[in-house]
Amino acid sequence: MRKLIFFSTFALIFTLLGCQQNSESTKHIYIISTNDIHATIDAVPHLATLVSEYKERGEVILVDSGDRVSGNAYIDDATEPGIPLIELMNDIGYDVATLGNHEFDKGSEVLSTMIDAADFDIVCANVVAKNDATQPLPYTIIEVEGIEISFVGVVDTDNNGYPLGGKSAYTDYEFSTDIDTAYDTCNATAEECDFVVLLSHMGLTNDTRLAERGVKCQWIAGGHSHDLVGEDILNTHISQNNKNLRYITVADLEIENGTILSVVYTQINTKDITPDSTFVERVETLKASDPKLNTVEGSATAPATKEGVANFTIDALANYPYEDGFKPEVTFYHYGGIRLDGFKEGDIVRAEILNNDPFQSTIYIGTLTREQMRDFILTKYNNGDATNPDKESHYPYFRSDAPYRIILGDTPADNPDALDIVFDLEEGEYRVAMCNYIADNYICSDIVTKQLHPTGVSVREAMLHHIHTFGEEGFTPNNECRQQEVKQ
Repeated sequence: MRKLIFFSTFALIFTLLGCQQNSESTKHIYIISTNDIHATIDAVPHLATLVSEYKERGEVILVDSGDRVSGNAYIDDATEPGIPLIELMNDIGYDVATLGNHEFDKGSEVLSTMIDAADFDIVCANVVAKNDATQPLPYTIIEVEGIEISFVGVVDTDNNGYPLGGKSAYTDYEFSTDIDTAYDTCNATAEECDFVVLLSHMGLTNDTRLAERGVKCQWIAGGHSHDLVGEDILNTHISQNNKNLRYITVADLEIENGTILSVVYTQINTKDITPDSTFVERVETLKASDPKLNTVEGSATAPATKEGVANFTIDALANYPYEDGFKPEVTFYHYGGIRLDGFKEGDIVRAEILNNDPFQSTIYIGTLTREQMRDFILTKYNNGDATNPDKESHYPYFRSDAPYRIILGDTPADNPDALDIVFDLEEGEYRVAMCNYIADNYICSDIVTKQLHPTGVSVREAMLHHIHTFGEEGFTPNNECRQQEVKQ
């Protein structure tokens, strides 16, 4: 029988592990799972300690479920993007990883370089590479202690058949449906293996659907939706560790004479783990290797919440000195693109500004009518349903310096649809600015072609310009959301 155990402290875990007395015939395999690291290198020394401790107790297999990059300028803006993190992962001893949607952010050349630099297998069953891009394996099988363990990889395809993100990043790849491919591949490998692990970057909703379908997979080690979960559905355990290496899941397989006797899943809070001093030094050396990233660009007079960072980003696009004196009247940014949880009070270095937009988004400007603005906001807000949910709907996803109200219906539901979007604007046409992600994904292409155009200005450039305008006085964050949900 499988059990799920949560421990709150690192010390307790290893106290219990230390009490285990293995017979000569009983062995342990520890599969350690991470997901959505997002280049959080400051947490890597904690992971290094954990891996080292478990290696003293048995065989260790270290795996990752995608989105290793896009979140830290020291990694994303390196001379070879992503490679410094891959080198850290090589040295810690990763064995297998799948692709997340953000592995594709910088295109096929960068992704191929990262795959080729990895000393561990990259698996992703639902991607086909084209035009000389490196093709990942669909799965890999690791044999240890007489047990064959299959590791299958899959990335989400909920963005109209593609992973989430700008479609231009996927020009050298084709994708098959995530759930169907995961189901078929896991079932096929189950015929020849003792234990099947799906390294899933589909998100919790799709992981749950797959488990409910009765897939032949003992463990879905998930990612993408940044949930913190450990649960059993039918014969499959599902785990996910939030993001940024805040948590790690360990599966303890007890083996005797080539047979799995039991599996115990433990979820560990990494803040309770003492960091490995060697890796602390390596991370600090890495962060110091580019002095420009540590340059102080400005300061905040008070702490900013994520709402404050969103407003800062919106205001940066609104106040940038565009060519021909263009001055936006309405500015939009998507909340999913706000990657910082806040600014601390005091000095803000360049890397922190860049980390808020690891995707190096650009800015579109032009004109939209009030009704056109209403339509794309309403469509996104109501997107998805119980059959095909959208985790970025049914809340104010599009933030703006133009206040608007989301009018909700009376239908009793946890997430009721919106009936209307009401701006505090008169009817007519307005000068607008927005990031390219909104223009590319949420506004009718015909409207974009006729009414909007790219400036070539990056969001990062606009944010740096904006922080400089406050000078030595620093900027005072506005931590209020300018969008409201209102029941009719």
